[in-house]
Amino acid sequence: MNEQEKTLSFLRMSGPSLPGKVAKTLNTQILFASAHLSDLAAQGKVKISSLKIGGSPLYYLPGQEQQLYNFAPGNINPKDLLVLNKLKEEKIVRESQLELLEKVALRSLKDFAVPLQVTVDGKAELFWKWHLLSEEETTICIERLLTPPRAEPELPAEEAPESPVAPVSRVTREEKKEVMMPEPDDRKNLGKQPRVPKKRVATTEEQAFFPAIELIFRKLSLTIEQKETVRKNKELNFILKVPSAVGPMTYFGKARNKSKCDEKDLSAAYMEAQIKKLPLLFLHTGELSKKAQEMLRSGAFENVMVRKVGS
Repeated sequence: MNEQEKTLSFLRMSGPSLPGKVAKTLNTQILFASAHLSDLAAQGKVKISSLKIGGSPLYYLPGQEQQLYNFAPGNINPKDLLVLNKLKEEKIVRESQLELLEKVALRSLKDFAVPLQVTVDGKAELFWKWHLLSEEETTICIERLLTPPRAEPELPAEEAPESPVAPVSRVTREEKKEVMMPEPDDRKNLGKQPRVPKKRVATTEEQAFFPAIELIFRKLSLTIEQKETVRKNKELNFILKVPSAVGPMTYFGKARNKSKCDEKDLSAAYMEAQIKKLPLLFLHTGELSKKAQEMLRSGAFENVMVRKVGS
């Protein structure tokens, strides 16, 4: 049995482990044990955690993900642990219903929190799921979150509890068939054609949205590879080529024509970029809310550039 086979055998028995323990088992130096683990990770036979134990990640086999939670207490920030336990209990959380610190924490809990982009009423929203949740369970949990609670059915008149006030007379079947006549003011409008609302004409500001974006791209020497209109004159998506010292880099671009963009807008754009595994260029016409600026300063977002259109 060679060193790598011994390493895999040890991980099968021990579960997630550190290079130091692997080195002790193999009776070798940590440097060599780390090299074996890195090679196995490159082959896809071993996974590496984002969670750090004394500065070192854990190495584990596919299928051992459920054991990672055992290492969280004592090795992550106590406030982050509260968020982690909330996610573990609720299984699915909705970004729009979270506090700022909870949003930041979830982005650091990469081993446990999986981002999901869900279309709600035609708009993309960000949700987070517990990493062990199956696709079927995920669908059920999201539907439960999005379904409002049903109102309690009213009791029929004959089953209603007695009330101290005078009872209301029961409506007969004949009364139910009664035709409601229009009020006198409504009769004046009978026979008239309904008023058709005039089609809204885009303002000059809206019509200038894309040209203003193109101007920024020219200033930054960016090339548009793909362009998608999410909402006309309001929201655009791009795949961009950005020049760099090592050659062109591919970015995901999100442009919002909005008087004020908040942390939800920024988070949603960031997660779209993360799903595409691309850095983000976020363009906005209005102002950034204080919470959005705080999130940018906190370092919650990696590989993000933010530009105001027209500046």
